[in-house]
Amino acid sequence: MRYFYTCSAALLFSLFTFHSQSQTTATIASDTLQSKRFLTIINFNREQTYASFGSGLGNQVPLIFEASFSPTYFISSNKEKWALMMNPQVQMRMLDKKSWPIQVPSYHFYVTYFRSIGWWRKTFLKKLTYTDAIWFSSIVHHSNGQSGKFYLNDTTRIVDLASGNFSVNYLQFGILVYTLKNTGKQYFSLREIKLNTDIYPASWCDPNLVDIYWLSRLFGTLGLGGPWREEKRDWMNRWLQNSSMEIKGGWIFGNFRDYAALDVSHRMIIDITYKYYPPWLDELSFFLRFYTGQDYYNVYFEKQLTTVTVGITTNTIKISNSLRYLGNK
Repeated sequence: MRYFYTCSAALLFSLFTFHSQSQTTATIASDTLQSKRFLTIINFNREQTYASFGSGLGNQVPLIFEASFSPTYFISSNKEKWALMMNPQVQMRMLDKKSWPIQVPSYHFYVTYFRSIGWWRKTFLKKLTYTDAIWFSSIVHHSNGQSGKFYLNDTTRIVDLASGNFSVNYLQFGILVYTLKNTGKQYFSLREIKLNTDIYPASWCDPNLVDIYWLSRLFGTLGLGGPWREEKRDWMNRWLQNSSMEIKGGWIFGNFRDYAALDVSHRMIIDITYKYYPPWLDELSFFLRFYTGQDYYNVYFEKQLTTVTVGITTNTIKISNSLRYLGNK
């Protein structure tokens, strides 16, 4: 009898230990999956390395290419859905002229903190927009690496595009709202809305830029990936599954030359990018981009740029695979 009790106790202890371990293993697996989902959404939204071919259509100067190198480094936690991202960028344009010179590069450095909004799903906000949300804030440096005088001379007030100093630092605050859903048995979809504002403290910028650049901006972005509903034609489902679209609009506030507060031609920015992720490639995608608004290339900001370009971009996480991996939450 004593042997029976001993064996029973040992069996119960083993079952309890196994159950506890199973719960712990399941919890760890769930936390890890949630963390990977969180990082995947951030990766989908980060600035990527790209190269566009030529000048495209529009008023861009003749180029061989425009390219940006944008590595990303993360510090994150499995238990709590937060991440710290460091993102240095070097952007350059090679001119289509003798010796193929490169314009003075444009440098960015982002330090961004992301945090999941856990209570979002418990409020009516998920019905008004999408089911999940992330807030983020950044400190950003943007410069051209030059130290010359901003103007060629004080009389003409013409900006020195070759060696004039351009340097601004700014804060960025935003929210990203998104949802994931299965579309049928084998297709998956992502929809998201992002709002962010860029604030440029005057003391953080070159004094020459205070009255001719801007002190604040507001952006809104709609992101689409995968088929939202299953189409009758399977080729269309496959094409949509390997496609994404980003529609971004912005407005420049504050002192900006002598432009009126509602001057659409100088204050509005529209940036639309379509990407196709070929099934036979895991690291690259092709893009078609339309951009109109202030030139984003450092000291060239006074130009109103309108272009349609094509190129390739890195795709560290393939959209079709990542949406399948994320699935429904």
